[in-house]
Amino acid sequence: GMNLENSDFTMALLIGANLERCKLDGANFLGADLRDANLKNTDLGECLFLTQMQINSVIGNKQTILPNRLVRPTSWDDH
Repeated sequence: GMNLENSDFTMALLIGANLERCKLDGANFLGADLRDANLKNTDLGECLFLTQMQINSVIGNKQTILPNRLVRPTSWDDH
């Protein structure tokens, strides 16, 4: 639930990080490794350089908000 607005996570290793409910408006995820990061109940709608490949590798749920250009993984429907 931390405020991480405008943070620069360029090329960061965030494997398994718990970012649930974090405030991430304007955060830059260019090349970040988000495998198994917990992004449940998190608004990613205003994040920068977030890719479908990154989203496919994270843990999210129905309350995780994505940028319009990205597709919600079907595995998130179970959570």
